[in-house]
Amino acid sequence: MISNQNIINNNIDNNKKCTLHPNKDIIFFCLDCKLIPCCIQCTSSKGEHHGHKTDPLESTSNILSLMNNFKDDIHQKVIDRIETNEKILKQSNDKYNKIQSQFDINNNSLKKEIKKIHDIISIIELDIQKQLEKTFENNTLINTIINSSINNDNQILSTIINYKNENENENENENENENENDNITTIEKLNEIIKFNDQQIYDNGDDFIIDRDTIKIIKQYQQSLIVLNNNNNIDNSNKLNEYDNQIIHFNNQIIDDIKNNLKSIYTLDNCRFKIEIDENNNKFFKWNNLKFYIYIEGGLFKFEEGIAFKDNCNILSELKNKLPSHVMLLDGFNQKLTLGILPDRVKCLYLGDIKQELIIGSIPNTVKNVSLLDGFNQNLTPRILPDSVKSLYLGDIKQELINGSIPNTVTRVSLLDGFNQKLTPGILPDSVKSLYLCDIKQELIIGSIPDTVTSVFLKDGFNQKLTPGILPDSVEWLYLGDIKQELIIGSIPNTVTRVILLDGFNQKLTPIILPDGIEWLYLGDIKQELINGSIPNTVTSVSLLDGFNQKLTPGILPDGVKWLNLGDIKQELIIGSIPNTVTHVSLKDGFNQKLTPRILPDSVEWLYLGDIKQELLIGSIPNTVTNVCLEDGFNQKLTPRILPDSVKWLDLCDIKQE
Repeated sequence: MISNQNIINNNIDNNKKCTLHPNKDIIFFCLDCKLIPCCIQCTSSKGEHHGHKTDPLESTSNILSLMNNFKDDIHQKVIDRIETNEKILKQSNDKYNKIQSQFDINNNSLKKEIKKIHDIISIIELDIQKQLEKTFENNTLINTIINSSINNDNQILSTIINYKNENENENENENENENENDNITTIEKLNEIIKFNDQQIYDNGDDFIIDRDTIKIIKQYQQSLIVLNNNNNIDNSNKLNEYDNQIIHFNNQIIDDIKNNLKSIYTLDNCRFKIEIDENNNKFFKWNNLKFYIYIEGGLFKFEEGIAFKDNCNILSELKNKLPSHVMLLDGFNQKLTLGILPDRVKCLYLGDIKQELIIGSIPNTVKNVSLLDGFNQNLTPRILPDSVKSLYLGDIKQELINGSIPNTVTRVSLLDGFNQKLTPGILPDSVKSLYLCDIKQELIIGSIPDTVTSVFLKDGFNQKLTPGILPDSVEWLYLGDIKQELIIGSIPNTVTRVILLDGFNQKLTPIILPDGIEWLYLGDIKQELINGSIPNTVTSVSLLDGFNQKLTPGILPDGVKWLNLGDIKQELIIGSIPNTVTHVSLKDGFNQKLTPRILPDSVEWLYLGDIKQELLIGSIPNTVTNVCLEDGFNQKLTPRILPDSVKWLDLCDIKQE
């Protein structure tokens, strides 16, 4: 039986094992990486922590620091990661369920539309079959008429030609000679009657003997004349011309055209763009707030908007005088872009996974904006992008960039989600002033960003470490979204004077993260609470934007702040929230917090009021205010004494109350 003590010992032994190297025990703390526990393999020449400073696991101070860091920081991040994972999982399942639903819709639509084609072909087949049957029925009728007429005539004529004694059945008992005389032809019978009568007339001078045989011959003569005079043979001969030997022929060229057209009755659109249909049944999608129509020959397009060409287009040169300023070449586009194919009127060019290489002159020197979308797989040798290009957007392109790929006229570069090329020094030219970085896949190194860049935007999902020196000293404006790597001291250079923390920013702002050079600070719906020291004392202007949801306890805003702009913030203000160094306060449209007396400190001299949502009280505005501007949309009553006697200047815009 296994004792409880043995189980405990086994659990301790397992917990001492390195997560990355399960055969090795944890024996170190890495001092360079937040005291992460390491084994001997972690610190080996091939380990992630090779060359880092370490302390032995038994270090009491390090264990206490680890415990506090776990409690105060890491544990919450674990919770946040679980929440993020759950959110992503829900988004994934929602997307998959939507895809599954669309799959079912696609299958039903496929069956429905193909059945329509089958029905059309069946109707055509039935119509052709009816035509064939009608003609065949006419031919059958003609054949029946001719057969009936000829058979009837032949039956009469046959009895005339083949003389048969009418009393042969009556004379069955007569001798064979007499029977043989009955089986003679009509012409033989005629000769016999004539010969007999000629002899009688000659010998005896008698009249022509009219006996039964003579009467029969006379009758047959009548029948012969009737048949010969009825013109049935002429009618039947003419009726032969009425036969219609119908032969069906198929137009193979049209059949081939139908086959080819059938191949184009559908498109399988990927999810890069959501395809919609306009009132003229033309397909379009929206990208970057612009509508792009998918070109189909003969379609009715609004050429003043964007247009996108797919793999079946070879008509750019024919449309050059009609193309709008925004042109997109989608995945599979296979026309060579020789000089002059794209007209000078194109200003913005979007390229997907096109199949023909670009040459110098492919892109006209009037194009100002170029977007290379996910999958773009052509070499960007120098001068492919003309000097006219000012803005460049790069997705997950497949060819490596080299020095000179980007012309030194480009001032704005956006590296979109999935961008996976190394940014060695010199790739981004010195002309770049503004840089937008999304979830790029290659780490940045010192020199990746040229020291001419003055504005950097780190968008939601940016997941690269900002070690000191990555952002050059030229940067003055820094925009931070929901970045995934924590900021450390030195991440933001001292030259930055304006910082904008956008909705979703989720990194702790411990003291000195924001350097002392910052003067203007804009805060959106950030997710980590601010503490005293988060905002450096050098900041003179603070803007709390719509959705800001952190408590402003006294001391959060430092004494250096002079200007305060408040949007639709979500936490109430208390006495002391606004330091008594603030001289200018602007309450923007949507501001919805009560201004009880002393919320605005006595230091305030200038007050700007937009469409605020809470009524003003006597004492809301301190009696140190000398200048008040009621901006467009201001909609609160100004009863007596709301504006204190200290006000010297009152500026009234388009206010809503009398």
